[in-house]
Amino acid sequence: MSGTTVLITRDDFAPLLDRLETAAQAQGLSLVMGRAVGILVKGWLVDLNSERHKYGRNYYLQASRSVTVNAVPQGAAVSITQTGLRQRLLGGLIVPKNGHKYLTEPACPEAYGMRAREFHDLDFAIVLDEHGALRPALVRRVSQAISFVRRQRGDGTVKTSVKPGDLRGGEVMFWLIKQADQKADPTVLPPGPLMLATALNAGRLRLDRLDARSIGNN
Repeated sequence: MSGTTVLITRDDFAPLLDRLETAAQAQGLSLVMGRAVGILVKGWLVDLNSERHKYGRNYYLQASRSVTVNAVPQGAAVSITQTGLRQRLLGGLIVPKNGHKYLTEPACPEAYGMRAREFHDLDFAIVLDEHGALRPALVRRVSQAISFVRRQRGDGTVKTSVKPGDLRGGEVMFWLIKQADQKADPTVLPPGPLMLATALNAGRLRLDRLDARSIGNN
């Protein structure tokens, strides 16, 4: 699933329409309200990113940058085009696509928000998990650090030797799974009542400014 859209419809703010004289004013009011909700959603996603993404690609920060607001016949549409946000919001079954056999499930903090292909030192392995079951996984390739030691001899010559360091790698980065049943997470967006209240407040403030301007011109 890709992104998602929040609609602010004319039915949501019908009482405010009585204070307008033209369809153009109604459309303008819709955009003002939609932009207020867009700002709310952006801030919500930025805060969510700070809470959930200490590692990885800052998924929710990217989502905040994909927020757009557009006029539609019903009112205004706040769209978040970030791939996968709708899946997180509504949940549901996820299966491999494009001929892939497995999905990747992060197994350590460093892997969260990352794709396996963004790592260049992963190998396939069958690994015992914490329950003692054998599972397919992508693990860090084992490597050994080395250091060069230079020592000056008594005759003035320099001898260079290689000192082996600790072994690194071998940790499980991703578990490989056949499918995943993702739970719906409505907290990826602000609560509906908060979005509606934000839209209505912005609409009232806009109308108050229009009324004040009209009085000032008379």
